[in-house]
Amino acid sequence: MKNIILIGCLIGGIFAFTGELGHETVRYSQATDSSPAKAEVSAEAVSKIITASMFPSTVTEDSYAAEASAAEAAKPDFKLQTVNGLSLYDTPSTVARKLGEPERITADPHLKELLIYQYPNMNVVFSDGIVNSVEIAEGSKTLQLDGVEIPATIEAVKGALGQPDYMTEDGIVFERNEALLKLFIDTDTKKLTSIHYFYSFSM
Repeated sequence: MKNIILIGCLIGGIFAFTGELGHETVRYSQATDSSPAKAEVSAEAVSKIITASMFPSTVTEDSYAAEASAAEAAKPDFKLQTVNGLSLYDTPSTVARKLGEPERITADPHLKELLIYQYPNMNVVFSDGIVNSVEIAEGSKTLQLDGVEIPATIEAVKGALGQPDYMTEDGIVFERNEALLKLFIDTDTKKLTSIHYFYSFSM
């Protein structure tokens, strides 16, 4: 037993003397936090951890473009086929069926051939038995374009129809085939006074 202990001590002394243990100490010291290699590995590891922990981005420029295109496609393409449910091909009987009997029926004071059906905040003018124009008064809060209700304001109509096709001294005009929608605007106050829907050839 004593021989075994002595042999162990001698081997330990030999390792210490030859510096093998010292090499191990050096190796350990090179792996401390102050080592540039260690710092480089740590930075790379942290970067990988952060990247891995981040949620994958699903919002890209392509997805924004697709959403914008979808929103644009969902926006109604107004043809001005009807305003407040009336078309330019309606007759007095169809208007009465759609809106009920008018409050009053009068003749135009300047053009006797024009017949006027008067409703709250709206007049429907007939010529030769069909609608000549629909006139929406200033007090109206809303109007319907092709069945879609919007506020009766300059901004809302522009938002629905885009930029006016042309301007006149007393307003702005939107044109869709033979149909026109004109917003009459006071030249001084710049406020909307009425909205008229009529045939383009009657301008």
